[in-house]
Amino acid sequence: MKKGFAVLLLCAITFCGKSQSVNKGDITLNANIGAPHLFKGIVKLATNSNIFKENFDGIIEISSIKGLNPVSLKGGLALDKNFTLGLNYSYWSLSFDIKDHYNAQNVSFGPIYEDSVDIYKIKIASSSFGVRPIFNCPLESYKNDFYLALGLGITKNRLTIDFSSTDAGRFVGIFNQSLAYDLSLPGGFYFAPSIGYRHYFNPFIGLNFELGYEKGAIIQGGLV
Repeated sequence: MKKGFAVLLLCAITFCGKSQSVNKGDITLNANIGAPHLFKGIVKLATNSNIFKENFDGIIEISSIKGLNPVSLKGGLALDKNFTLGLNYSYWSLSFDIKDHYNAQNVSFGPIYEDSVDIYKIKIASSSFGVRPIFNCPLESYKNDFYLALGLGITKNRLTIDFSSTDAGRFVGIFNQSLAYDLSLPGGFYFAPSIGYRHYFNPFIGLNFELGYEKGAIIQGGLV
C-alpha cells in the first residue's frame, strides 16, 4: 500500500514538472463564494433546542435565518512553476430575529397583567485571515491549472444582540449574557484545505472551482 502511494506521488510530481503553464512571478487573484453555509445550519439547530428556549419566558417566534454564504479573496505569487505562496481573507455572516411572547405585570397600574414582547435582533459575523501555500499541478494546456492548497491563520467571530421590549422593566444586559454564551462560536485557528481547478479564457481572466473546507463551505466557485 505504501509503495503504491509512493508511485502515485512520484507520477504526480513528474507530470507537474513537465508543465510550463505556471511561471515564476505569476500573480493570481481569486474571488469565490461557497456553499453550503454550514454555520447557518448549526445555529438553526441550536435555536430549536430546549436548552436555548430556556433563556426565554414565554412562547418564542424565530424568524428565518438569513446571511451571506462564505466568500473569500485569495491572492498568490508563484515562487516557481510548482509552488505558489499567497494570502487569504474569508468572511460569512448571518442574522435572525427572536420574539418572546409572555404575560407580565404592569407595575404602574397595580396587579394588572399585560401581554408583552421582547425582541432580539441577532447578528453573527466571522472573518478569517491567513497564509496559503499552493502546490501547482498545471495541465498540458496553458488554459488549465490544477492545484492543492492549504489556508492557515486566525479566525475572529463577532456577535451583536439588539434588544427591545414592550415591558419597560426589562433590562438588556441580563438576557444578553445567557444568549451570547449559547450562540458563541469557536474562533482562533483558521484551517482551510482544498483541491482546486482554474480554467483561463485568456491570460488575464478565468473561472475557479474548489472542493474542500472553507469556513463551512464544501464547494466554492468564482473568478480568477
